[in-house]
Amino acid sequence: MSITRHQMPDQGWADLREPADVPERLRRPVRTIQMKLAQNPAFASVVKDAQAKGVKALEDIDETQAVEMASVMGDEALSLMDDLNDRLIISRVAGWSYGDEVSLDALQDLPGAVYDKLKEMCAEGALQGGPDFSPSTEADSPTVPSTASA
Repeated sequence: MSITRHQMPDQGWADLREPADVPERLRRPVRTIQMKLAQNPAFASVVKDAQAKGVKALEDIDETQAVEMASVMGDEALSLMDDLNDRLIISRVAGWSYGDEVSLDALQDLPGAVYDKLKEMCAEGALQGGPDFSPSTEADSPTVPSTASA
């Protein structure tokens, strides 16, 4: 298992696991939220629109676009996104200088700058191992290759 210590904006620190080292107990809630988001029509619409516009990362959108996307997603999807971010952070943080316990309650009591930095660091590789909704090109696909009619 590989754990790396990172300095935080307030001189604190956080020890992060590699995404591949996250225990299954912490991965399952993340996958559950990912599935709920994938089933949310408003979220799916925003993702599809962003892909059509060539958005590949958060750096590709400005603040106005982000606000527009958030308003289209609605409260349910935004709440799921907040939950997903929290669970991703908790799954990656093995320890920190903000008290003994790494928990959702402790996470939400952190200063905004520390939370934002953790969210940024823990997003990397977050969707690895998550559900793959890309079309199948396999001949033995039980639903026939999705690209067969293309």
